[in-house]
Amino acid sequence: MIKLTKKRASVFNVIKNNKKPINAEEIFEVLGSNNINLSTVYRAIDYLLENNLLLSFHFNNKTYYISNDTKNHYHFFICTKCLYMEKVDCHLTDTIKNLKQNKNYTVTNHEMTIYGLCNNCN
Repeated sequence: MIKLTKKRASVFNVIKNNKKPINAEEIFEVLGSNNINLSTVYRAIDYLLENNLLLSFHFNNKTYYISNDTKNHYHFFICTKCLYMEKVDCHLTDTIKNLKQNKNYTVTNHEMTIYGLCNNCN
């Protein structure tokens, strides 16, 4: 059973309502130091990751988080110059189905991040 305390819920809502992936320091800035401290943000993130409510990926020595929306799964294109991030539709559904049918594998998650230069930096 998942127990979302007020602070965990606050962290989750910041991540869920953000239009792009966000890191712990940015979450802390949004919530403000009067409401939460950075170590609590990290503990909340750990709890949310353990309960499969978040996905994470690493870029430029930082970890970014997005909510784990299993109904609308997507990936990201990230510009390596300006850090612009854009959602990219996932087209791996057939591959995952084949792994289940042909190999009897259970896929619990997958990640793909595409790096390059956006139109403004190209």
